[in-house]
Amino acid sequence: MKKVIRLPAYSFLIIVLLFTYYPFSLRAAQPDVMIGAYYFDGWTGKYQNHITPALVENFKEREPKWGWLTSKQEIVDEQIKEASDIGLSFFNFCWYYHGKDRYKTEALNQAFRFYHTSKNKSLLKYCITVVNHQGSEVGPSDWPTLVTEWVQQFNDPQYLRVDGKPLLIFYDRNSLIKQFGGADNVKAAMDSLRRVAYDAGFKSISLALSSSPGDITGCFQLGFDILTGYNYHSHGFAPNLVQTPIERMQAADLAAWNKFPRTSQLKYIPAVTLGWDPRPWATKENGYSHTPYYINYGPASVEKSVRSAIRWVKTNRRKTTKQKVILLYAWNENGEGAWLTPGKTGLNPGEGVKRAVGK
Repeated sequence: MKKVIRLPAYSFLIIVLLFTYYPFSLRAAQPDVMIGAYYFDGWTGKYQNHITPALVENFKEREPKWGWLTSKQEIVDEQIKEASDIGLSFFNFCWYYHGKDRYKTEALNQAFRFYHTSKNKSLLKYCITVVNHQGSEVGPSDWPTLVTEWVQQFNDPQYLRVDGKPLLIFYDRNSLIKQFGGADNVKAAMDSLRRVAYDAGFKSISLALSSSPGDITGCFQLGFDILTGYNYHSHGFAPNLVQTPIERMQAADLAAWNKFPRTSQLKYIPAVTLGWDPRPWATKENGYSHTPYYINYGPASVEKSVRSAIRWVKTNRRKTTKQKVILLYAWNENGEGAWLTPGKTGLNPGEGVKRAVGK
């Protein structure tokens, strides 16, 4: 006869308590991280300054496995799946206005439109960065059209919400102030956007401004809730050093992230500068042929950069957003030397993201 082991009467209660509360405490110790990447749609073939002879001939490792022309429905479908497979949660589309109604046909917004008609749309959320400079400025006369368009986007179930509110980012602070005629008018415009969103059923929206660590003062007065960035590539450069180790950029990113919470009352979404090497786009005017750039870019450097950002948002829970959002520069800034797209040569920087998130 088998010996029956009798547990104390209170043992069952202890087991129930462990299974009830331990998983919740474990989840609390592991904040939810959402990693997104900027998507630049310069790869339609309609802007000759993007797919340059130098890029095609001298930087073959950057060519996506689909070829240089990636702004096609079937290729956007595959990019969405690829991004989701490596652990990205959303694309942050660089969105261009270029005048009333032109945004609907603008080539730089083509992939954005393909995203909306993609069979894989449900795999990846999205949001918008309004690139309001260099011919795509926005001002008071454009505002009613723009607000209507943006609020319509917010209604999409796939539109990214941060702190429970749709996230909209603006790229150029100085352009906003110039176009609206002062900081007070910018704040009034943002308040009007919030009112329209509220009337459309949104409790509020998360308005973010792309900014550098040295240009934070006054952002709160403009009516924004969050600060972030596009990239901080120049912060890691050293005097008289053209070929710059990528480790210097990684250290500069961390210093930038730490500066925002110390000098601003706004929340901060860390922007990760994965790389910078714009030599394929060099002209006499921009001087990219002899300005500093980063070397040793690849899956290993991407993994290190992403791991650093994950550590930062987990350590600085009160200083960033509830969902612990991270923005990577970039999914496809292939011309500027920061890309995650898998390449024809076999180089796949996106593998670094996959390793960093443990997929």
